[in-house]
Amino acid sequence: MHLKDLTDYQLSGKRVMLRADMNVPLRHGIIANTERIDRSLPTIKHILSEGGKIILLSHLGRPQETGKVQAEFSLKPVADYLEEKLNMPILLVEDLEVVKKSNEQFIMVENIRFYKGEKGNDSNLAEKLGSLCDIFVMDAFATSHREHASTTGVVSFVDHACVGFLIREELEALEFIDKAKKPILVILGGAKISTKLSLINALTEKADYLLLGGGIANTCLGSVGVEVGSSLIESSVFTEAKQLVEKDNVLLPDKVLVALNKESDPTEVNVHTLTKEDCIFDVSPEYINSLEHLFTKAETIIWNGPMGLFEEDRFFSGTQAVANLIAGSKAYSVIGGGDTISAAAKAGVLDSINYISTAGGAFLKYLEGKPLPALLALQEKALESSGDGT
Repeated sequence: MHLKDLTDYQLSGKRVMLRADMNVPLRHGIIANTERIDRSLPTIKHILSEGGKIILLSHLGRPQETGKVQAEFSLKPVADYLEEKLNMPILLVEDLEVVKKSNEQFIMVENIRFYKGEKGNDSNLAEKLGSLCDIFVMDAFATSHREHASTTGVVSFVDHACVGFLIREELEALEFIDKAKKPILVILGGAKISTKLSLINALTEKADYLLLGGGIANTCLGSVGVEVGSSLIESSVFTEAKQLVEKDNVLLPDKVLVALNKESDPTEVNVHTLTKEDCIFDVSPEYINSLEHLFTKAETIIWNGPMGLFEEDRFFSGTQAVANLIAGSKAYSVIGGGDTISAAAKAGVLDSINYISTAGGAFLKYLEGKPLPALLALQEKALESSGDGT
């Protein structure tokens, strides 16, 4: 893929719009994990050291697109953290007109998902964003699978667009999948199977073993007639889930942790003894540990998504067991996604992982071999500019 790089441009005195991914987990207004911000720092520091003026765009969470700031989704904690890391003032603004008139070295625009038209890739918003800068730098790999105004649309309205250091690093690291050493073990968790169905099917062709947990496993269990009580499931995809379960290399837990609700203590049960009153909150660590031989044998391990409600300590043991087995394995390990990074950090294994991708959905799409809209837009822009002699 032919993409322009940040180093292809002279940045001195230029207004550089940087689409980064600062979508970090917040607990009571405090950043719980700074990995995504920290991974953007090399690009930010390069722009500043070359004399560029930064206009930083990011989203955080899923606010309402009202055009108004919603305090719990504000980027203020991120701006404060960056001010401390860079030892410089950052102007956090809500009004794009202020950006146009300001001459500050570092401006951060409030959560871009507050602005009407962001998720719909509205051309008016994209054009307004494009008018604010000389160069657009896409460095949010985690949102490159989304066709939004700040990731894809804006590229049509700027003269120069390129990728930052983080996207380049992500792309180089993820090229491994086509030449990954076998056996390949993939662990997929998280709440939803519907958004991952095509990926899971693609991975069953590439992976030797595919271990499912979280809501994905619940849906698969429910699809073959197992009583799952009030567990999180998506019954609308039972037909597709049932086809998955029938594949020889797909592994479903035979023991899970259930509770009446997330405030009550869990009990370990066999999946075939579940009752209507039960709710699955985690995969049994005993089940995970029974698969130790697969982790030992694996040459490549890919992990995306926790095994249960990992944020609650009482439902963390399944995810912890997965993290421990990956950390103790000799396999080349890759993890991706915000929740997965948080879970691995909580388990204390980040230092034992070979590559940590900041992306979740984009990471999965890339592994599946699907094109990422933001990168396609950047590629078209690169071809345009090489065609006009620049």
